[in-house]
Formats: sequence, C-alpha cells, structure tokens
Amino acid sequence: MPGPRFNLNPPKLQLSENDVRKGCLDLLRLHHWWPIRQHVGVFNPVGRPSQVITIGEKGDPDYIVVKAPSFFLETKRPGGKLSPEQITRIRLLKQFYGLDTLVVESVDELIEWLERHERA
Repeated sequence: MPGPRFNLNPPKLQLSENDVRKGCLDLLRLHHWWPIRQHVGVFNPVGRPSQVITIGEKGDPDYIVVKAPSFFLETKRPGGKLSPEQITRIRLLKQFYGLDTLVVESVDELIEWLERHERA
C-alpha cells in the first residue's frame, strides 16, 4: 500500500497590492523618504449624508513620495494594470509639472529604481 505523496514544490506565492504597498512603504521609510497617501474619491461627511466631498482627481497615483527630488508612487499587484485615467493622469503630472510616477508590482522593482535614483 503506497504512502502519502509529498509535493516538494511549494505553492506559488500570490502577492496582493496591499502586500506590495506595505513592503514599498517600509522600504521608503527606511531610506528616509516620506510617502504621503493621496486619497481620491467621493465621500459623505459624517452626520451629513446629503453632502458630497470630492477629493483628488480620478487616476491620481496612490502616493507622493517626498525627498528632493520627489516622485509619485503607484503600487499594483503583480500583473496589475493601470486604468486609462491613471495613464492620463501620470502623463499630465510629468508633462505639466515634471513629476515622475513610479509604477511597481514588487518591492524589488522599487529597490532597483531607488538604487539608480539615489545615485544620480
């Protein structure tokens, strides 16, 4: 009678956007960058359900990262795609304000970019 079968291949790790975000924020703070969350959307103030507040612009990146020269950061899960609004907004931020937006799917991508960026 054969015994239980063992699979020596570990299951494939599935990272979420939250996993990528947390790792990136930890790394940025370690390198003395200040990531500031940009909240975007339509909100109802507490106690005033008929009032609507719009914050930010649709397509704005998740974070602005401050330490001269500053940049925006957009985190995606591996294989995640930018929305058309995000693509347009990122292009406009570069064209009109000269601000770069880094889009990453992993902490490793951020590490590589920071190494190049901080050497320059």
